[in-house]
Parts: sequence; structure tokens; C-alpha cells
Amino acid sequence: MTEKINWSLQVRVAHGPQIAATGVVDVEAYDKVSVEIAAGESQQVDLVPSGTERVGMVLIVPATPSADLSYEIDGTAIALDGAHAFLGAGAARLLGADPASLTFTNDTAEPARLDILVGRDVTP
Repeated sequence: MTEKINWSLQVRVAHGPQIAATGVVDVEAYDKVSVEIAAGESQQVDLVPSGTERVGMVLIVPATPSADLSYEIDGTAIALDGAHAFLGAGAARLLGADPASLTFTNDTAEPARLDILVGRDVTP
């Protein structure tokens, strides 16, 4: 059975243009993870069960965005200074060929809470 993940995005510049987009990502399964990363710590977070599942979308939302909160892709720290939305399989591939897990680092003085939603296919 296919699950449908509906998304919408609207960006407005004060006294300027606005851009809106909406879409649907069809996936066979989804996982929602809520995790807290201790202050000054790094933690690996499993996004999907191990295997060769295909990721169709990833949404990472920090409760308190910060340049001192990050995750690593291919050795590069990516600051979680806002929500990160990888909508569609092409965008999700920016997280790596098989993003089964990500390592988050919290260099803030407080624990950091993250909500993560992953849409994936489980059959080839």
C-alpha cells in the first residue's frame, strides 16, 4: 500500500516576491523520529532500518535552530540553523547514496530536540 506525504512551502519577501510550491511524495512506509542530543555531544541517529531501502524524502526540524547544531555528510558539517527538507528521492540523495543514519552534533549549551520524518520504499 502506498502512503502519500503531502507537503507545501511558501516563502515571502517583505514587500517583495513570494514563491509557493506544493507536492506529494508517494512512499511505501514512513518513520518519525524524535530525539534529544545532549549539550556538547554527538549522536548517530538511525533514519531507516538497515538494508537497501530507498529514501524518498527526509525532513529534519530542530526545536531550536542553531549554527552550533549540525549533522555530517561525507565529512562536512551541515548547520541546522533552520528546518531542512529533502523532498523527493533526488533531494534525499544529497544525504548520501543510502542515508540509513546521520550523526548529529550539538555544540550548544542546552540539549537539542530534533523531529525527523523519513519517507521510504521497502520493495525494489
